[in-house]
Amino acid sequence: MKKHYRAFILDLDGCVYIGDRLIPGSDRAVEKLREVGVKVMYLTNNSGHTSEEYCDKLRNLGIECVEEQVLTSGEAAATYIMGSSGRSKILPITGRGFKEYCKRIGHTLLPIERWDEAEYVVVGLDREVDYRKLRAGLRAILKGAKFVATNADRTYPTPDGLDPGAGAIVAALRESSGVEPVVIGKPSRIIMESALRRLEMEPDEILVVGDRFETDILAGKNIGADTALVLTGVSRREDIVDLPQNLTPTYVAEDLLKLVELIYA
Repeated sequence: MKKHYRAFILDLDGCVYIGDRLIPGSDRAVEKLREVGVKVMYLTNNSGHTSEEYCDKLRNLGIECVEEQVLTSGEAAATYIMGSSGRSKILPITGRGFKEYCKRIGHTLLPIERWDEAEYVVVGLDREVDYRKLRAGLRAILKGAKFVATNADRTYPTPDGLDPGAGAIVAALRESSGVEPVVIGKPSRIIMESALRRLEMEPDEILVVGDRFETDILAGKNIGADTALVLTGVSRREDIVDLPQNLTPTYVAEDLLKLVELIYA
């Protein structure tokens, strides 16, 4: 049953664009939401870039954006650590975006040679990960550093196929250390509750939209929000068969534009 939402929380990769290519109609979908008075927040598990960089990318693709509309798992992770422990010594196995937020907040970023000083080991999508980084992360965790994952996505969509995601790196340290990380990004309530606070809204006022059952849809379900799956990224229509209730979306649409047209026709 269609209803009016005050805000859409949109995934980026696989929902609005793939790589540097706009998914056709996404710009018109966002414009339609603006016209009908629906706020848009972009929520990404990718910790490799800052909100400013994501906004620049969206503007280059023809979508209006201000930095406050973007929340990354990197920013959420840096903020989570500040709220839990204050300024901390962090061994990062991540992309540059998380590191930038740590610098802004005042955390100390450690090189791998100083792993024994780490109070936190934070893992995200690091395309330069190697055995030395994994060894440093493992030893820091075994010594007592808290293990945090910006996200645990198994794969990452690109224009020419799927790449290994942050979850592949997280799994290596989880298996070797025997320690479960605190996961910040979707489907964790941590990043979702941060998004709700920024929007100043309740879960029943928003629609969570993405291309993955196990992250985007589950994230919305975990806070009691309605959800929508778009078929432009990882999940496919045939994957919907026999889904458990906690992964069944409220809506399914071929793409973001068709979803918006379905709800606001």
